Amino acid sequence: MPVKPRTPHLAACVVCGTDDVRTLSTTKLAAGEVVVVCGSHALAHDREKRRARTVTELCSVLGERRAPKDRRDRAVDELAQALALAFRPDRRDGSGTRPGRRRFDVS
Repeated sequence: MPVKPRTPHLAACVVCGTDDVRTLSTTKLAAGEVVVVCGSHALAHDREKRRARTVTELCSVLGERRAPKDRRDRAVDELAQALALAFRPDRRDGSGTRPGRRRFDVS
């Protein structure tokens, strides 16, 4: 017997649009309306001092606070740069070993 989803009415988070049913929940707005949100936005809304009155207000309060441009202009940190260099495609020769390492015969 196939398992039926418990909440077939959940479509997608009204804030971010995620539609993975495993992460969806609901939250109640100040006016009493119940809306679908992901777990992250449900938690964030619960932590807000004041409940949002409308979906538009909920999205503005909980939505992305950084503009995409802010992310592009951010300086690359040292760890990110080291990882990018370590895993660049031109460092691989297709043999499955890293350059400078020998493969030992275990037969």
